Amino acid sequence: MAVISSNFNNIARAISAYEQAERADAALLTSTALVGSDARINDSGENYTGTLRWLDFSDPSTFHKQNETASDKDINEMSVSNKSAVYIKNIDHIAAQEMSIQKLVSKVDGLSYLGSQFASVRARREDLQLRSILNGVADKIWGATTIGTSDAAAKVGTFGFYTGSDANDDPNPLFTNSTGASQSRSTFFDTLLDAITEVKGEFEEPFYYLVVDTATYNIMRKENVLDVAPVVDGNFNFSTILGGKIRLIINNQSLTANLPTGLKVSYMCKAGSVHYSDIAQTNPTAIERDELAGNGGGLVTVLSRWGNIMHPKGLSWAGSATAYPANADLSLGTNWTVHATNVNQIGLFPIYHG
Repeated sequence: MAVISSNFNNIARAISAYEQAERADAALLTSTALVGSDARINDSGENYTGTLRWLDFSDPSTFHKQNETASDKDINEMSVSNKSAVYIKNIDHIAAQEMSIQKLVSKVDGLSYLGSQFASVRARREDLQLRSILNGVADKIWGATTIGTSDAAAKVGTFGFYTGSDANDDPNPLFTNSTGASQSRSTFFDTLLDAITEVKGEFEEPFYYLVVDTATYNIMRKENVLDVAPVVDGNFNFSTILGGKIRLIINNQSLTANLPTGLKVSYMCKAGSVHYSDIAQTNPTAIERDELAGNGGGLVTVLSRWGNIMHPKGLSWAGSATAYPANADLSLGTNWTVHATNVNQIGLFPIYHG
């Protein structure tokens, strides 16, 4: 069977059709409302980075009241300053090779399978990209903080919370299982509630996401503190705590290599903490044929290309502006700067614990 252009179009359509279904069904960070959209961010221009700009207003410091003296012209004026932040773009691709392309293009199930696999790989790669950004934020906010002996729990880096340490210089856990008599729910959640108090600002969000590792989640399960009814959001059922105030996301892959040994990070996140948008590709699905490969049997390579912008609210990219970043770059704190001046301008709050 001859491989014609319509067959290539079938592959492109299959990848596109299955891409969204796979990404919606995958239990990944990128599939939750933790990821949102910022209208100021776009993929215009041909640079690796972009700049978003806004006006930052601050409350007046004066309290002049109106009077009946014509010569008094004091006003309570808000100060305004120009602010900007840099975001980094990302372009990636995956490919599949087949010695006999007819096996793929002549069967609907073959196209479906190829589209499904491409979409799954992309979803996992983008999820790993987001996890790397989270850990870059954690590394940045932790900064030069060190773990000492019997440290008191305290705010760290303005937008993070450290649970403190014990007499052996080990970070205190976020949650602990009871020994002997069961502990009260208030005692179990003491540290988390302290963290929320430190970073919530003037008001609390309707809900927060709490990204935790499996070990931390299992402690909650053993203590039977999970809410009875999960929160349903789209295709997801979120286990929750504190009467639905905290929606739990299990982060099975910790990437905190840049932080001190033994220090874990859980992330309290607002909805829309990280901007996400696609970057359209000129030729998102491509076919390359080598008719001489396999002693004339032919080798076909199918490529799927994509691009995206992921940018954490309240931070600015400070890494390379001449290359697309690897995940190791995204997880390095020195590649980020914090431009947020209050908790309302940032969405990610690392909690550092044992």
